[in-house]
Amino acid sequence: MPAEKATKLSSASKMHREDEFLCNSLRARTLSTIRNAGGGHIGSSLSLIEILYSLFFRFLHVDPLKPDDPNRDRFILSSCQGAVALFGIMEHRGFLPPFSLERFLVRGSELTMFPTISIPGVEMTGGSLGHGIAFGIGAALHAKSFGQSYLTVVVIGDGEMNEGSIWEAALAGRHLKLSNLLVIVNRNRLQVDGPTETVMALEPVAEKWKSFGWNVQEVDGHSISEIVRALNLARSNAETSASPQILIAHTIKGRGISFMENSADWHYRVPSETEYSLALKELETFRSTRLEPLQFR
Repeated sequence: MPAEKATKLSSASKMHREDEFLCNSLRARTLSTIRNAGGGHIGSSLSLIEILYSLFFRFLHVDPLKPDDPNRDRFILSSCQGAVALFGIMEHRGFLPPFSLERFLVRGSELTMFPTISIPGVEMTGGSLGHGIAFGIGAALHAKSFGQSYLTVVVIGDGEMNEGSIWEAALAGRHLKLSNLLVIVNRNRLQVDGPTETVMALEPVAEKWKSFGWNVQEVDGHSISEIVRALNLARSNAETSASPQILIAHTIKGRGISFMENSADWHYRVPSETEYSLALKELETFRSTRLEPLQFR
């Protein structure tokens, strides 16, 4: 193998290990934050770690020193149950001071159950589901109207697609030819009331969005390399396509902790002292051997 190629492979492998280590640390941070605060949506937050990490560390054109830069990419967490994961990412990225997560749910803190615009870098106050894409359409339309090159990225939950407002926005996005709008679906197949396909069947998700005229990609939502490749393609498509874009990220709710994975019971629940200790032990031994590619179902 040529020395140059070997060096590139070694660098890529090193980056992969660093990414994996940091995501594991962010999972532990999410767990401890919810445990200490006595509240938070643990399952959703754990499933979003790699998606949010890829966005804030590998893709979005944002600067924590200039959070209101008019040329910044816009990021909207419509699936606001992932707030703790977002706060952890933003703390590590520099949008929040160190140790900010210790103020989560503390009276008077800006770190409430859902993101608010009082936090630098947060574009929309969360709470009621189903509004993120419509808000994103406004941001993307502004960029088109004033000749700005920024991309608008919206993360929604799969259960959020039960909302009719999502599909109204899907129609509007294509009608307005907003190729600079990218929606990411956290497809973990669980919502507060149980499996999505039992509560309100969503499949075939990809075909539904294609029928609305959107460019569709599907990835393993826990593979940073897959996510980043898809994100970069989306930015390229924004310059050449007339269609809005959607990335269906297949994930596992409660990812990284065996007794939380694929369990609706952990949509909103605070671990006991015993569960917390067991979860930390699992995270300490979380290795790449567990990160096998997901099979899209």
